[in-house]
Amino acid sequence: MYKFFPGAIAWFLVSLVLMSSSTDLSTALAENNHGNSNANAIPTSSDQIAVTLGPKTIAATVSNTGSSRVKGLLGWSQINFDQGMLLDFVKPGLFAIHMQGMKFPIDALWVDSNGVIKLIYAEIQPDSGSIYPSMFPVRYCLEVRSGFCRKYGIKEGQKVVFGP
Repeated sequence: MYKFFPGAIAWFLVSLVLMSSSTDLSTALAENNHGNSNANAIPTSSDQIAVTLGPKTIAATVSNTGSSRVKGLLGWSQINFDQGMLLDFVKPGLFAIHMQGMKFPIDALWVDSNGVIKLIYAEIQPDSGSIYPSMFPVRYCLEVRSGFCRKYGIKEGQKVVFGP
């Protein structure tokens, strides 16, 4: 008989969901833009993009491959109010994140393809053992420092602007 650490099955299921959208954004962009690399789009994995939420603009690291989404903020020791991680699932769907192995709390914002914030999980604690589902079809999850939404007055239904 196998023994699992608490939340192992949940972590495994979240990993499968995060990896299910394995199409690389650069491939999708090439298909959608007919090879026009100058088209206005979110950069590929490990690049950064300016993300504006209400009065605040941050530099978000783009994570748009299965492995980079699973890794997310793991390995980061902290995050400040000028940084974030943008998980881009490439196509809209129902997704989930977890906090297993995280070193600091975050706010997680689920954002649809139109840039509208559909759901906010505020002040999620590290290693909580919980899963945080999108609950709505979304394309992105923006992870920011815990307390960001409270500090800058960010609410569900507000628009997020990607790029300069």
